[in-house]
Amino acid sequence: MRFILFILFISFLSSGCSIFHVQEIVRIQDVSANMDKQKKYVDVKNKEFEKLLKIIKEEKISDYKSQGSFVKSFGDPIFEKKVKGQEKYSEVWLYRYCDKMFGSEKVYLYFDDVGNLIKWEHRLPKSQ
Repeated sequence: MRFILFILFISFLSSGCSIFHVQEIVRIQDVSANMDKQKKYVDVKNKEFEKLLKIIKEEKISDYKSQGSFVKSFGDPIFEKKVKGQEKYSEVWLYRYCDKMFGSEKVYLYFDDVGNLIKWEHRLPKSQ
């Protein structure tokens, strides 16, 4: 009988470790799920950028004349900047690989104050 009580007591103590750390276990699971979402987001953004690069190489970028057409076809840019001053453009957008901050091809788009494309630049990485 003492042996059974001892086993029950040890079982209770060992299960208590997981009971007392449920919040930490749930937090680890949430982080893992969040990392999966981040990876999917990066994959989608990189595919959108590759689609834009293909359009540039096919010399069809002139088919896209507004911010709306770029967002619809290639998603939101990685970076947007409003420009104030005497420039001909009022907004600059950057598209690049999401996971390659340095050493990546970049596409800069320049829009006027009503969202029409004025010019664009395709920059290769410095190592190429």
